[in-house]
Amino acid sequence: MIHRYKKLPSTQDLARKLAEDGAPPWTIVLAREQTKGRGRMERRWFSGPGGLYFSIVLRPKIAPESLAKLSPAVGEACARALCRATGLETTVKPPNDVLARARGGTFKKVCGILLEASSGSKTVYWLVAGVGVNVSNRLPKSLPEAASLSALAGKRLSASKVLAALLDELRNVLEPARS
Repeated sequence: MIHRYKKLPSTQDLARKLAEDGAPPWTIVLAREQTKGRGRMERRWFSGPGGLYFSIVLRPKIAPESLAKLSPAVGEACARALCRATGLETTVKPPNDVLARARGGTFKKVCGILLEASSGSKTVYWLVAGVGVNVSNRLPKSLPEAASLSALAGKRLSASKVLAALLDELRNVLEPARS
């Protein structure tokens, strides 16, 4: 099920609440814009119109110590998806950024990933995987290390096409963790 919103404070926060309230696996919260998007360590994620912001509720049947392996796997899946959807060369900057090659050979941040989980000593109760992608959004000049996929590709890209590619790759990585 996909919950679609024009604007939310944070897809991650709403998905966490849904997870805590018992939402089924693969519940997706999607917003066209976030007012309080965030990344690791509460860093702000600029989430203006034209980007792609979503969080997925999962209920993995894995040991809590296996959670650490998911972050790099999700990053690689997002990099593959963005390369497939745009034709741009992508790479992962650990632990949770996806970069794409700009003209001149430098890499710019185009995607951030945030994984949050609730677990006991032997059980993972839920996992929320949040993904923010700069598709066609304008970025402030204060973020010279970031770029939109459309700017790098030199053409307007479809957020729905990017979302489809991301969900396809994420299912391949996260499906074994699906309950």
